[in-house]
Amino acid sequence: MVATTRSVPSVCERSPPVTDSEKRLRREINEIADQLCQAIDGRFDFQVNAESDDMDVQKLSVLANLVLESVRRNIEELEQVKTELEERVAERTRRLDLVIDGTNDGVWEWDPASDRLQVSQRWLDMIGRSALERTLRLDDWLTMLFPPDREGFRRQLEDHLEGKIDRFRAECRVSDGAGGYRWVVARGICDHDPETGHVRLVSGTQADVTHQRFVNPVTGLPNARYLELVLSERLEGAPVEPINLVVVSMPNVTMIGETLSTHETSLLSQQLRERVEACIHPGELMASLADTTLAILIDAHDPKAIHARAREIQSQFDRMFEIDGRSLWISAVVGAIPVNETGLGSAEAVLQAARMLIRKARQRGSGSYLVYQREMREENLSRLETEQLLRSALREGWVEPFLQPLVDLHQGCVTGFEVLARIRHPQQGLISPALFIPVAEETGLIRELSTRILELTIPLFHDPGLVERFGPDFTLSINLSPVQLHDPKLAVDLLQRLEQANVPPQRLKIELTETAVMADSRVAVNLMTELRERGVAVALDDFGAGYSSLGYIRSLPLDQLKIDRSLVSGVDTDGEKRVILEMIITLCERLDLVVVVEGIENELELSCLLGMGAVVGQGFLFSRPLPVAELLQKVPHHGLLQAAQ
Repeated sequence: MVATTRSVPSVCERSPPVTDSEKRLRREINEIADQLCQAIDGRFDFQVNAESDDMDVQKLSVLANLVLESVRRNIEELEQVKTELEERVAERTRRLDLVIDGTNDGVWEWDPASDRLQVSQRWLDMIGRSALERTLRLDDWLTMLFPPDREGFRRQLEDHLEGKIDRFRAECRVSDGAGGYRWVVARGICDHDPETGHVRLVSGTQADVTHQRFVNPVTGLPNARYLELVLSERLEGAPVEPINLVVVSMPNVTMIGETLSTHETSLLSQQLRERVEACIHPGELMASLADTTLAILIDAHDPKAIHARAREIQSQFDRMFEIDGRSLWISAVVGAIPVNETGLGSAEAVLQAARMLIRKARQRGSGSYLVYQREMREENLSRLETEQLLRSALREGWVEPFLQPLVDLHQGCVTGFEVLARIRHPQQGLISPALFIPVAEETGLIRELSTRILELTIPLFHDPGLVERFGPDFTLSINLSPVQLHDPKLAVDLLQRLEQANVPPQRLKIELTETAVMADSRVAVNLMTELRERGVAVALDDFGAGYSSLGYIRSLPLDQLKIDRSLVSGVDTDGEKRVILEMIITLCERLDLVVVVEGIENELELSCLLGMGAVVGQGFLFSRPLPVAELLQKVPHHGLLQAAQ
């Protein structure tokens, strides 16, 4: 085979020469490129000028200028959008600043990576540290906190950083740099890096809540929480000076306030405060335990000095208060607690003792003065145990209705029953009403207890054993507490229950005590009138144990008057009681009121009452209060007089 060869151009051959036309074209293109280089520095405010006869160069120049014009327009639009965004941000920042200024909150921002804590001047001002630099570290903040509050603050912040809670919130005490503390609420939220998810910043606010937390909004005085804090500090600090607390309560201020205008109420509050403050020495603390109860930490070194100071405060209520031409008496009860002598070791125990002391003083009446004794603590513990027992009884269904017969003293037959609340504890058995009724009234549980008894009473109207023994028309009487009188739905609720159970209203009797009626006679009379108009009989209970005004009875819408045991006991030997009872029975006959004599316990009392013309009786002589099953075993319908004799 014959090899063939190919022709390879020589490297030594020269390129064809550049023509003048090509040189000119290159020069013109370079001129355009040089002009466009200005855009590298961000300048687009120029025109490309190409002095050329070449049509392609001219096209290139026009195209470059069109691109430059488009870029300029886009830049102008972007600048306009940027300006609008900056204006919006500025406006929103201004509004946010207004909101923050309006709430008086401080602002803080923490960078976890650098531990740089930036705070506003308001943040520093609210904790009394205006002179500090506004750039801190997180540990600087923690150091300012009250030591027991630091761990909770740190835990809340860590939980938020770890995503366990959506927002950071901590309520804590911050040192004000002058030996005191301010209560603040710190709030914040994390800003995360959208790519890594790491926390970039934590921003938030700090609000001073000292006033809301420690000032009574009605009186403007430090509240019970603040008093507790002061007591805690003094007790924990092994006090050198004795701690003595005087407590003043004004039971009738609320009722009087309801009759005053807002302006008059303000004047009364001012006068009350000024009178008590006149007895306060420099450095002593006066606080509000409640809207109508004041507590004063006084400086006194012996029992005589404590009593003298307490009496001095109480004497401020011996004079009438003049309010816009009206003269008002403000009743007051006072208690004194020598804390160190009585072994009260905690602020909570002291405040519990104060409330118990005032409660006991109120029970004794206006002008009472009591000094706390160690034995009262045991009494208070017993009361707390009873309260817990009562709550359990209501929850677990240990409440039972017991019935005590109402006896026609002329015919000797049972006409009805009073329904009384009893508690049967699974282990302790029957609990005395003398133990739990006072606690129910003091705690407000009397409303729930009364409602429960009403629920248990209604079915008794149709109890087969009671109907068979005592006939279909026997009545049941229930007691209403003072608390229930203020329930606007009480009458409607009672009547609805009777209607739903198909019970005529005439078979239910309502009993109200003298004390309850006198405490708010307008409300009581309205309720009594409404019930009587619907057929429910109304009785005034415990007459003779309270105000006992025979003239007052005439103004009340009543069907029955129940005479208290205190007037019946010993009537067979006490001539004065006998005269009083005869007057009451005679007056009630003229007023067409049925008299029910309570507490008949022996034959001599019964004989004496029969001679006076008493119509209906009730007492242990006939039967103690009994559960239904036992009642049916022991109490006949007729013959109770013979059985009693």
